[in-house]
Amino acid sequence: MAGGRSCWNATVCNGSLRPLGEPSGRAASLVCCPHAGGTAAFFRSWPTCFPPDIQVVPVQYPGHGDRLDESCLDDVHELSALLAAEVADLPGLILFGHSFGAAVAFEAAVRLSAAGTPPLAVYISARGAPHHDLERVRPPRTDAAIWQEMERLGGTPPEIAAAPEWRELLTPILRADFHADADYRPSPTRLPCPITVLLGEDDADLPAASIEAWREYTAAEFTVRVFPGGHFYLADHVPAIAAQVAGQLAALRSPSPRAGGGGARSSTSGGTP
Repeated sequence: MAGGRSCWNATVCNGSLRPLGEPSGRAASLVCCPHAGGTAAFFRSWPTCFPPDIQVVPVQYPGHGDRLDESCLDDVHELSALLAAEVADLPGLILFGHSFGAAVAFEAAVRLSAAGTPPLAVYISARGAPHHDLERVRPPRTDAAIWQEMERLGGTPPEIAAAPEWRELLTPILRADFHADADYRPSPTRLPCPITVLLGEDDADLPAASIEAWREYTAAEFTVRVFPGGHFYLADHVPAIAAQVAGQLAALRSPSPRAGGGGARSSTSGGTP
């Protein structure tokens, strides 16, 4: 869960970014924002599934993982502003966010677009469109409720959830992230870059309307892809996600014109939302 500094490229291990591998010769940077309570280590195994021209760059939020000596930020807009400043110069930027991290990734894309440097694409994982979430998201009121929610969502190893020392360490982090999520209000804008929504077919928190509503947040191509699994479906489908990203990158770099706003839609076995 913690993810020590020795795991990362030590020459660039500062701020929020934890690049995996050397950056030389890379055509694109996949910046990955983790879920509530998550750390950059969640994406540590991803580079083995991606082609060598795509560098995986996990994000470490303040107060998480190897930044435990810092205070957590409980505001999505503040987190995304910091992230946007750090990723603005990365080559071939693609933003990926899972659950809580999807809001951070989207808002970072908003800021980059406003500055005239939009990402090539944005990937939204396991999260409904922001305005659909306003009535749904409520922060757990007690520490016990926080851990009940973590158990419901899955993704936390049972040995971590059951260990008092881990619960004591992680509860303030989870509380900050859950409050940031509940207080988040989206920027009213349409991104100039494509949005791809990924989700698990058994994720009960994502009704079809909340997924389709992401279409309103892009003036470019919109795609939905559904995988077998629940809220943490992605743990079992990294190769397929890597193929999706690599395929889109190749298409975006193709000299042939692409029509925006086509509303493309696809799914793996298991159906569509």
